[in-house]
Amino acid sequence: MRIRNATDYECKKILTYASTVIKESTMGFVKEDISASLQMMPKILADGGYYLVYMDDQMIVGWVGVGQSYNYFTDEVEGLIPELYVLPKYRKQGIAHALLEHAFARLKEAHFKKVQLNVFSGNPAKYLYEKLGFHDVSTLMEKEL
Repeated sequence: MRIRNATDYECKKILTYASTVIKESTMGFVKEDISASLQMMPKILADGGYYLVYMDDQMIVGWVGVGQSYNYFTDEVEGLIPELYVLPKYRKQGIAHALLEHAFARLKEAHFKKVQLNVFSGNPAKYLYEKLGFHDVSTLMEKEL
């Protein structure tokens, strides 16, 4: 196992998966639309965010986006995990867990007191997040009109 910061080239390669990541992580709520899915992470990267990659030999098999966001309710800047993805062939091997733990360590080093992420209803990753100590803070609801 080797977890490290992604190079600029690797960030560009990861961004080619953006539509797949959005479609899977939102449980199909957000349709596979490359223009919409390419907007979030570049903004986070431009604001000092980064990707950590999990390497197997010379191949990236998973990554986690790490950034920060301002919480208007608490008036604090908090750590942010905007994206976590493991290639299907490498899932259920502890890679996501290792990436998140590494991200937490980096965020602690940067003196963040909290980290937040968003998980869509029905996403099985929520069980991993809860196992790692995340808890529900709010529920976003919607109604078709």
